[in-house]
This record gives sequence, C-alpha cells and structure tokens, in this order.
Amino acid sequence: MRFSSLCGAKGQSINGLVAEVDTQKLFLCANTLNRAAATVTLALSIVFFISGFAKLFGVPMFHVPFTLMNLPTGFGYVIGLMEVIGALGLCLRDYRVLSASGLLAIMMGAIYFHFNYEASMNALPALSLSAGLFLVIKLDEIIERLVQFQRQLVLNRSAF
Repeated sequence: MRFSSLCGAKGQSINGLVAEVDTQKLFLCANTLNRAAATVTLALSIVFFISGFAKLFGVPMFHVPFTLMNLPTGFGYVIGLMEVIGALGLCLRDYRVLSASGLLAIMMGAIYFHFNYEASMNALPALSLSAGLFLVIKLDEIIERLVQFQRQLVLNRSAF
C-alpha cells in the first residue's frame, strides 16, 4: 500500500515520494493510527495478563483444558507465565510484534482445544483474540512505515 493513499496525501510523485503533502493531515493520520494501536494493544494486554495470572494462581477453570488434553499439570503454569510475559511485551514497542506472535501461537492451541474438545462456538473468544493480535502486528507495521515516510519527507524538504 502506498503511503500517499494511506493518509490521503496527494500531489505529484517524484521517485516514489509525494512532492506535496498536507503534513497536518499526515500527522493526524499517524496520531489516529497510534491511538488505535494503543487501544487495541492495551485491551489485549489486560485480557492476557488476567488470563495468565489466573493460570499461575491455579484457578481450576483455566486448567481444565490442559487436563482434558492429557497434558502435564505444569503445562498450564508455563502457558500462564508466557501469557503474562507476552502481555507485558505487548506494552513495549520493541517487543510488540514478537509478543503478539508468541501469544498468537498460544491462541492457536486454544482454538485447537475448543474445536476438538468442546463446541466450536466456544472458540469465538480465542478467534477474536487472534484477530486482535493480527491487528496489532499489522498496525505496528503500518505505523513504522508511516514514521519512516514522515522522516523521509522531512529530509527531502530540508534538502530543498
């Protein structure tokens, strides 16, 4: 996707860059994307943080799936620890994509459990969380590219 179309920047293209850009509109777009990413990331962090601590504290409801799949008791505690670490990692910009990817792997296991051991409709929360994690990964990529585009735009303007 071209950044000129992402935030509605219009103008003549010179070497793949837009010559005339409404910088205020570009700043507003970047700000909106950052807020959306922060909101989704915070919501997911809270969910995984609570879920992870519930597993770490041995809440029976959160350990039943591991028992049904004949997994060792300690496996639930390991997953809980990974969820807590992943939730904290989502809050750190440098580790956001890595944490979202790790949590996505955990969600694939949850989806597998719900489809094979319960009614398929019970997989909807895990599917929703997976979609949110995909969104976090994609928004992080888009924001990174937008920031690079803004820097390049500022450098090109200072060169003239």
